[in-house]
Amino acid sequence: MIEFFLAALAMVQEPTLLESEETSPLVFSITHDGLKGDSLTGRVYVSMTRGPLPPLSGPNPHNPEPFFGIDVKDWKAGEVLIIDDAADAGSGPPHAIGEGPWSAVAIYRAINDHSRLAIEGGLYSEKAIITADPSEAGTVNLSLDIPVPEREWKEHKNLRLVHMDSALLSDELNREITHGACVIVPDDYDPSRVEPYPVMYWIGGYGSDHYGGRFMKALFTGSDYDDQICRVVLSSQCYNGHHLFVDSENNGSRLTAFLTEFLPALEKTYNIGKSPEMRMLAGHSDGGWAALWMLIQQPEFFSGVWSLAPSPISFNHFFTCDIYEDQANMFIDAEGNDRPIARNGLTPSVFVRKLTAQDDVVKNGGILSMYDWVFSPIANDGRAMYLYDHETGAVNKDVATAWKAYDIVDILQSNWETLRPKLKGKINIVAAEYDTYFLEDAVIELQEFFNEHHFDAHIQIKPNVNHGGVFNTILIRQMDEWFARTLNLENKQVKPMGPNPAP
Repeated sequence: MIEFFLAALAMVQEPTLLESEETSPLVFSITHDGLKGDSLTGRVYVSMTRGPLPPLSGPNPHNPEPFFGIDVKDWKAGEVLIIDDAADAGSGPPHAIGEGPWSAVAIYRAINDHSRLAIEGGLYSEKAIITADPSEAGTVNLSLDIPVPEREWKEHKNLRLVHMDSALLSDELNREITHGACVIVPDDYDPSRVEPYPVMYWIGGYGSDHYGGRFMKALFTGSDYDDQICRVVLSSQCYNGHHLFVDSENNGSRLTAFLTEFLPALEKTYNIGKSPEMRMLAGHSDGGWAALWMLIQQPEFFSGVWSLAPSPISFNHFFTCDIYEDQANMFIDAEGNDRPIARNGLTPSVFVRKLTAQDDVVKNGGILSMYDWVFSPIANDGRAMYLYDHETGAVNKDVATAWKAYDIVDILQSNWETLRPKLKGKINIVAAEYDTYFLEDAVIELQEFFNEHHFDAHIQIKPNVNHGGVFNTILIRQMDEWFARTLNLENKQVKPMGPNPAP
């Protein structure tokens, strides 16, 4: 469900063909024209590809290409910014990127509450094509003079796009923070009916947000209960990635803000929920983790959860590493082999070391480093402490200990007598047998704990599917049928069988 980008951004005007007469190594000279203010603070990137269009959303971990980044503070219009050997780079400086031809685009990312690099309030440049050898291509000039367009939203009779300022988060983070959601209502939705509508709060994975409500509505239409159940697709975006609805030292009190500010406003405005039995949680990937987290934090506030292919729910299995192990290392295993973090089928395809290097260029909001921003204490420099050393991969034991407060399996085990009666019959988890990101082992650990304690929960490891294959229309129907049973809803969409045949 990662939403890679607006079609409008794909039309980055006609490229500028740059054949430099210089013979010095490749560097980029970047300016801005003051379109977003005479002085800019944030981060500037150069994205490159051998393909037709450099990615504007960020580097692709499955197909890494040159990507560079540098912070800017009070960067004046017309002032030249140089991207050279001193810039952050995923795999070497600009002059060492290898034979092209290459396309390059500059991106300015403002400090906001979105993990996307190119978002409203930012800028990007025209595409430049570099055909010369990077070792002697000289200086390539890029001008940040194209504003990132506003997100498009077409009105729909069943969809309500909602934004609401968060006083709590804005105060904590000292910048404007806004809650976001897409409310999906049935065709015959009646806002004034006496009985509130049951509601499923849905949380998507990394990179997704509430603008995906239109896509989710199409999926939910496959349910027999889409005429009775409302959905609220929540935004989980923040500057540092997916905030997971955790009250975090770095990202602010996201769960508290949702429960005390946004959820009451949504339920008042749209006549939904208003009681625990009428509220259900669901999500996929990082959203699956967040939905399960919200339930165990507030077990008496929701009727249950469907957590689909959740991100690591046990840090004994943080992707392919046990972070509590003596001499734990995120880069290499006990045999000295590079640790993978993603696979294609059963073949490792992305490794932690290389993904970390990419995340270091993104700096805020990386696919893996986002977990530091959620779970880690604040370092002396005001940033999140790293779980592991980004040069050696060695896990910081003090940080790993701090992370234990967010280890879902450990929380359940440590508070079992208190949580067991509150969670009985409420937990549904579906994992992939061959999860693309090695997430199944943590779910299996929890399944074994539940089996040992004869606990009423439903955990399924779906055979022969990967991370994305877990979520489909069949599962939506299964989730809704479970929710309907808890509320004794009648299936009003069952098709009659027709008259009996003549004898």
